[in-house]
Amino acid sequence: MKFDLHCHSYYSDGQLSPAELLALAKEVGITHLALTDHDTLNGLPDAAAAAQQQQLHLINGVELSCSWNGQLLHVLGLGVDPKNPELIAGIERNTELRLSRAKAMVEDFSRHGIELEEEVNGLLNGAVPTRPHFAEALVNLGYAKNKNQAFKRYLVRGKPGFIPMQWPLLQEVAEWIVGASGTAVLAHPLRYKLTRTKLVRLIEEMQEAGVRAMEVSSANLDLQQVKMLADLAVQHKLLGSVGSDFHALDQPWARLGGARDIPETVTPVWSELAVA
Repeated sequence: MKFDLHCHSYYSDGQLSPAELLALAKEVGITHLALTDHDTLNGLPDAAAAAQQQQLHLINGVELSCSWNGQLLHVLGLGVDPKNPELIAGIERNTELRLSRAKAMVEDFSRHGIELEEEVNGLLNGAVPTRPHFAEALVNLGYAKNKNQAFKRYLVRGKPGFIPMQWPLLQEVAEWIVGASGTAVLAHPLRYKLTRTKLVRLIEEMQEAGVRAMEVSSANLDLQQVKMLADLAVQHKLLGSVGSDFHALDQPWARLGGARDIPETVTPVWSELAVA
């Protein structure tokens, strides 16, 4: 079995449709895939139909934004019930936050002489608006050469387009996931650039909140980083997950199925998921 439990479709900030994503998963040998779009479950019906066609096992997922001590975190919900009222209400809350931020971003860019609303709306395709949509719009309109440059010139603190967010607390998001019969997983723990002391503190506090798993392997991690996270998972009795965080074909650092296998010392998160 080959797992990739973190990827995105065009229902959030990914490039591919769920059908294209599942076809690619089949091509690269993935047997179990979790679609984890940002703050939306809308892609899951299409993904389920495509998974049946490709004869792959789909795990219902979502990636939720939240806050811990003022730090933005992303927590995955794996194996969630997409019809759970509490989860749906939480996602609607985050969606409203994203919509309000997008409106404020459009207005802020306009104050700086940059009109992005039409271009951003053309990119959404029914998706929840995210900062990468704005970065792509900036590239398309010639304000940046690529998305990396767009994020350096804009969209960050002190630059045009930066709008601070007040996301729900980690404890709340964990409750949504657990209440929907899912397993809560801390996504890409090294991306937050925490010291080891702060990362251990986060692990301890997130466990108290109900987050019982952590991504031990992502597509952009080397062997030493995977081992370090695996050791932490074992030490704190966390389940370990693996996910590429795939978004687009032109991002070779996050290839679908590109994450290393988690070490055998770690109990895999799929031991608690309904997989065959």
